Amino acid sequence: MASKEIKFGHEARLKIKAGIDKACDAVRPTLGVVGMSAIIEFKGLDPIECDDGVTILKNLEFKDPYEQIGLQKLRKAALRTSSEGGDGTATTTVLTQALITEAFKEIANDSSNIREVKERLFKGLEETLTELSKIKREVKEEDIEKIATISSLDTEVAKLIAETIKEVGINGVITVEKGSKIGYTKEVVKGARFDKGLISPYFINEPSTQSTVLNEPYIVLVDRTISTNEQILSLLNSIGTGNDILFIADDITSVALGTLAQNAVSKIANIACVRNPYSASRAKDFLADIASLTGATIISEERGMKLDQMKSDVCGRAEKVIVTKDNTTIIGGKPSEALESRIKTIQDEIDGTTSEYSKLMLEERLACLTGGIGVIRVGAYTDTEFNAKKYKFENAINATQAALQEGIVAGGGIALYTVALSVNEPIFAKTLYAPFNQMMLNASIKPEEGYRLLTHPTNTGIDFKSGKMVDMFDAGIIDPFKVTRIALESATAIACSLIVIEAAIVEEEVKDESK
Repeated sequence: MASKEIKFGHEARLKIKAGIDKACDAVRPTLGVVGMSAIIEFKGLDPIECDDGVTILKNLEFKDPYEQIGLQKLRKAALRTSSEGGDGTATTTVLTQALITEAFKEIANDSSNIREVKERLFKGLEETLTELSKIKREVKEEDIEKIATISSLDTEVAKLIAETIKEVGINGVITVEKGSKIGYTKEVVKGARFDKGLISPYFINEPSTQSTVLNEPYIVLVDRTISTNEQILSLLNSIGTGNDILFIADDITSVALGTLAQNAVSKIANIACVRNPYSASRAKDFLADIASLTGATIISEERGMKLDQMKSDVCGRAEKVIVTKDNTTIIGGKPSEALESRIKTIQDEIDGTTSEYSKLMLEERLACLTGGIGVIRVGAYTDTEFNAKKYKFENAINATQAALQEGIVAGGGIALYTVALSVNEPIFAKTLYAPFNQMMLNASIKPEEGYRLLTHPTNTGIDFKSGKMVDMFDAGIIDPFKVTRIALESATAIACSLIVIEAAIVEEEVKDESK
């Protein structure tokens, strides 16, 4: 067993903070509309230029194990903001560093007040979010493209996203795929998303996104639990090797699950297994809806059908299926002739019901059958170029949808700057200036010039492209409230976890005696 090295108290915390500071130095220059890029090396491939904070953090590794702990903590904060808010990773990075710096000052010479400082951090966060919610606004239709522009820093990308969101709706599903031609195209296809994901991680075929992507899959719908090999062999043989398959059933367990997972791991076929998200009569309705959307026949015991005798002709089809640990998206389903009559039946039921709960359930089903899924296709010369563009699109899509969900605040660091003037907790009052200060630095604006903002009304700030004072909402310089909220929560969580560290234990570096 390798020997361990240990550091204690403030020395341990400062060693970890050194990693946060170093990682933040790589991300901070990307913040804001005039932010710069980082270039990232990929062995054997072309390097990519990137202005996305979480991508930079994912590609950093430090030799010093204490600094590596700091990097991992910062990466965790940025990843949470990215996954839940879709943007704001550079803001999260800057806020985390600033908050930790101020919190560490409070405990540098007196560790007896650590618990008190932690409590102050939680109260400061609550106070900040309360003040921030007072200055947020609801999103107008004309704001959608502005929000996408702020996130992507690309007007062409923003226009395409805004058009797609208007077509599929605020809560619509938008996916980004590789296109066959250089440039960007979009279309809206028939499809649905439901909240149930992979039964087993062994089906994952896209490690970078922890998802399973099925191209032109066969879709198998079963109203029972599948547990034996005998139940699935006939179907597998009929479908044949090399074809993608989606199984939706009450459950898939035991030997059957093991066999399907083995097929996936061995690359015999791309397979995904998903549980029916509902039970009882709602489960039957769900299967019937998916059947009409994909052209599948439900393999049902009630109708005297035996799963072990089924062939591929009972399977539905779709252009693509994407399955994550949380949800399943069916894109471009091949609908049956019964789809239109099923839609009409549900509409009639909505009109006839007096139960608000039943009406809500029926409206969800109707949205599943009538709603479209936006597909944006991105053409690129290399996979690395495509991945960089894909990140840009996904971040902008998520940020725009986040704004539509919770509203917007003035961008350019002004919302946090404004709140800092009214927050009583000194740790937060100092921290909230950090994003604005960094954007001034990135734009080569002197602090004394930028701080003339103090004499201007709320929501007035600097357009860092022109260097002029503007009304941020009128100029379209806006941030999603949700992204700002999650950035603050993520930064606070990391700060609270680090100030209570009294010992850091790492593997001791083994020195090569031959040198």
